[in-house]
Amino acid sequence: MKELSDFRKFLKENEGEDGIDMVLPRGKEIVLKADEKDYERGLLVTLLEDGGYEVKYWYDDPSKVYPVEVFIDGESIKKDGKVVKLGFHPELEK
Repeated sequence: MKELSDFRKFLKENEGEDGIDMVLPRGKEIVLKADEKDYERGLLVTLLEDGGYEVKYWYDDPSKVYPVEVFIDGESIKKDGKVVKLGFHPELEK
């Protein structure tokens, strides 16, 4: 639980800084919960070592990843995707 306490402290220290609500640590899966009264659901988000992101949808319990329909630019790509990877943009200059 100390890790969770440290992470909450980190969030509190960095909240609202330059319009940023949260800074994702690299390589750690973060559990986000939807503001939902009727049931538990949310996202698991990981900032990958290669600079991309991995996103999963969970329902009822964060350890239960459920398939979701994946849309790109408004077009349905897959109706039962479980892991979505958003790749790093190598064409962007640092």
